[in-house]
Amino acid sequence: MHEFVKAHDRTYVVEQNRDAQMLTLLKIDLEPALLTRLRSISHMDGLPADARSVTDHIMTMEGK
Repeated sequence: MHEFVKAHDRTYVVEQNRDAQMLTLLKIDLEPALLTRLRSISHMDGLPADARSVTDHIMTMEGK
């Protein structure tokens, strides 16, 4: 995971809960310089996350 985050400018963490538990766990384990590369995408409408909702959220975050 460390090498993956180092190799990319942004790493999107798709969460299906309101507390962003996976993002929190990643932040505990990563070195501080890499924390700004993490982006959380929260999907909490009660249905499984589909590709369209994830990509739409990413495009909104990136201003496209």
